[in-house]
Amino acid sequence: MRYLFLCTSLLFFVCFDLKADKSLERNPFQPYYSVSCSEQSEQLLEQIQAWHFRGIMKQLDQNYQQIWLTSNNQWLAITDDEVPNVLFPWHVQSLLNNKIIWQADLPDYCHHTISWTMPINE
Repeated sequence: MRYLFLCTSLLFFVCFDLKADKSLERNPFQPYYSVSCSEQSEQLLEQIQAWHFRGIMKQLDQNYQQIWLTSNNQWLAITDDEVPNVLFPWHVQSLLNNKIIWQADLPDYCHHTISWTMPINE
């Protein structure tokens, strides 16, 4: 009887020890990221590269400026640096005479931003 109790206790201890070594699948203190930072960068670059610059409209009296982009028969107007949700998380970092520099922030766990330069004169 004593050996049976000892073997059962030992078996229980071994089984518990093995389970305790397994990592939790949904640990709230160490979140699981299904998409790597490099994959996200590639996806965002593909997203922005699908759009092409088509023109800028300006009104001199009100400092009004509108950037027009097109992709697959879809048009986007970007006014006062307000980018439509279609291009989220991209935003205009700077608008120069010959190019638009776009920037997107990756999620916090990537600690990185990416940039894309869109030529104005195609």
